[in-house]
Amino acid sequence: MLQRVHVVKVCLPEVIGDGVTEDGGLNSHWQLSLARRQILLLETLKVKQSILDPIPAALKLPIAVSCYWVQHTEAKAKLHHLQALLLGMLMGPLHAMINSPDEEALQGGGAEMLYEELQRVKAQPGLRLDLDTAHVFCQWQCCLQMGLYLNQLLSTPLPEPDLTRLYSGSLVHGLCRQLLTSASVESLLHVCPEAQQLYEHMFSAARSCAPAELVLPKGKSKKRRQKKRGTPWSENRVGTTLNARSWHEGGNRFELLTVGTLEEHMEAAELE
Repeated sequence: MLQRVHVVKVCLPEVIGDGVTEDGGLNSHWQLSLARRQILLLETLKVKQSILDPIPAALKLPIAVSCYWVQHTEAKAKLHHLQALLLGMLMGPLHAMINSPDEEALQGGGAEMLYEELQRVKAQPGLRLDLDTAHVFCQWQCCLQMGLYLNQLLSTPLPEPDLTRLYSGSLVHGLCRQLLTSASVESLLHVCPEAQQLYEHMFSAARSCAPAELVLPKGKSKKRRQKKRGTPWSENRVGTTLNARSWHEGGNRFELLTVGTLEEHMEAAELE
């Protein structure tokens, strides 16, 4: 059954300086320096600037939004959801590599091979839509939309991403199916070390903000959940070779962002 989505609304934090009122509202925000506008945006999303340093400029905003989303989504995101989103975000950088002949020649054609593989996943015949997965990705799209609005309100302290290659519903749903059955992140990315390194930077940024159970080994995750809630934990079939380090939870800055037309969002994602 389709559910109504609730995410927490943006509440701007206080920033010392002209242009921001004491209650966190904006006055003449365009008078703020670029650095202060970046602080205002990232503080609202509860993301530290340092974790975005290795991320290319065009992906900083989507990764910052993903850091918020992975903490606060009502429909609990799982590891394969995050992996699929980040793999999908590689389409833009891969396209840029392919269209830079010198760079692609140095890589031995790995970028083109990976790009074509992701295109094959995207073009797979339509299978039955997993509604729980669609619900999770719908919330991510809502968070991205609000992040874009806030970034524009603050006169784009972070570059606007290329939305045409940032997210594809067909691709991320196909990747979810593969990650749950046969494929792994490493098996997909081994042909292109540059893309693998970028993925690891993005995953590390999201991991620094996400709940610990997202990547804990199944046994530890099960014990923690049973101790906390007294209920069984469904095994997560998706593993990762990346080390599970400490996760830091941030405060909730969004409230009552309602998506009343979940069906339309899901259909639009599948038609992309």
